[in-house]
Amino acid sequence: MSADAPNAPVAYTLANTFIQLAGYLRTQPLAMTVSIALGLIAALLGLAWQLGVVWLIVTAWEPTPDMAGMGWAVAGIAGLVVAGRLAFLGSTALSHKIAVDVQRDLRLALAAHLAQVPMAVSERYGASALRRLVLDDVESLEDGVAHLVPEASANFTAPLIVLVVLFALDWRMALAAALPILLGFAAMRMMTGNSADITRAYYERSAEMAARATEYAAGLPTLRLFDGDGRSLLRFRAVSERYLAVIGDWVRRVLLASAVLQVCVGSGLLLVLPLGLWLTARGDLAVPHLVIFLVFAPSLGGLITRLPNFVFRFAQQGEVLSRIDALLAEPPLSRALSSERPSDRTVRFEGLGFRRGERMVLDQIDLVLEPGTVTALVGASGAGKTTLANLLMRFHDPHQGRITIGGVDLRAMAPETLYSLVGTVPQHSWLFSGTVAENLRLAAPQSGASALLEALAEARAESFVARLPGGLEARLDRGGAALSGGERQRLCVARALLHDAPILVLDEATAAADPINEREIQRALGSLARGRTVLVIAHRLASIIDADRIVVLDQGRIIERGNHRTLLAKRGRYAHFWALQNPTMPDGDFP
Repeated sequence: MSADAPNAPVAYTLANTFIQLAGYLRTQPLAMTVSIALGLIAALLGLAWQLGVVWLIVTAWEPTPDMAGMGWAVAGIAGLVVAGRLAFLGSTALSHKIAVDVQRDLRLALAAHLAQVPMAVSERYGASALRRLVLDDVESLEDGVAHLVPEASANFTAPLIVLVVLFALDWRMALAAALPILLGFAAMRMMTGNSADITRAYYERSAEMAARATEYAAGLPTLRLFDGDGRSLLRFRAVSERYLAVIGDWVRRVLLASAVLQVCVGSGLLLVLPLGLWLTARGDLAVPHLVIFLVFAPSLGGLITRLPNFVFRFAQQGEVLSRIDALLAEPPLSRALSSERPSDRTVRFEGLGFRRGERMVLDQIDLVLEPGTVTALVGASGAGKTTLANLLMRFHDPHQGRITIGGVDLRAMAPETLYSLVGTVPQHSWLFSGTVAENLRLAAPQSGASALLEALAEARAESFVARLPGGLEARLDRGGAALSGGERQRLCVARALLHDAPILVLDEATAAADPINEREIQRALGSLARGRTVLVIAHRLASIIDADRIVVLDQGRIIERGNHRTLLAKRGRYAHFWALQNPTMPDGDFP
């Protein structure tokens, strides 16, 4: 399957949702066993104290009731109630522990999988959707693992035991107790049969509203200037109304299902009581048995009244599981079974083709990057420059042709081999929460302070880092928000120097810098590129006039190649770009 084509979410039924959630519990068999055992004990203790109530009622009807025994029975019932609650709390405490571990393992699994799939997958989902999957969706599984599975096990076990016992005592009375519940269940099933659809609609509308709210808040300055008639507010209102319509439909179904169930459950005793009195008067039903039916029949109704809540909660969990499974089902980039080692650092693009959907982004690219040379890629936006660089870093695999380093196809290399050979300074620099030293050591974990300072000096970053509180130990916000764009970029150059890869990709590394920072970054890049095989993506042609080779891309194809002087002399596309950026140059007859 292409990375551009999303996996269809798996439709989860209530049964396989329960099985999947129970499967998470099986990751810790001892805790799961104890948790389920405590849940069943809680259910059985609940039945035991109800039997105690039956004994009290029957004893109270006797001509000479055993008052002392009744006192002890009351104390025993209180003890059973407390013990049952403690057992249930113990069950849920263990299931919560399992849920925390499941969430941790699942988040790690998702993060590890995202590191192995093509970058097109991340681009298709988007940062906000991935955040919701890894954080919010995994967090919501706590309800299923810690609550739903233990609660369902306990709540369904006890009524089933009761039903078996009641049928063993008198099938007629048991049928009278069960009939309204069966009718209520059938009615509820009709009303909640498409709960998965409405749950999916809820999540879609919820995500739509969150995205629109974020967009509206972020764009307020622009909206104040240009949206005087309030069109954006009307769009936000329309999204909110669609969300509220789904919520309203959901609530109506739940209320209607609950109302039908309450009527059916409440009518249970209307059948059990008259039938029981009639059978007792005829001598066909013992009084103790009548009392058992009157005490236990309502507990069957308690199960069915909880079913709508269980159904919708399981539907929510099923929707979450389907999204998580769809992401985990995204095929990763292939991994070589036995890694080959390149014989040299020559990079070759051979008959390379790459498409997004039906559009060829790159087509028949043949290019050689010689060791110790600088090759610059230029072209209009969308020409395929960044895609070509991303293929070299194996963020994607080509659909046609191959890329080799030292004669070895990238797909035949272990990732650790490839990334020891290829380094990058991206256009959009990114720093993580932590100290300056921790950010630099991402590239070389064993580097000492002296090596870090040396890299900072070569990257022209030593002076501004020294001014930070704590220097190397200064803490940075996520993304390095407190630093300027040029400062962030110089830290990324220092990180690339520590990586010390022989092949280097520079993706418009000075695009966001002011003139002063651009000069410093260019000097740092000069140190970084020395002696390496370098591929540069550039829009500012003045920064690549000394490149050994300049390759011009247009609509995914190479249309020109040569050095700066050769391409200017051709008076082709490169010369046209140069003239646009240098208007003092005499006009020419450019295409």
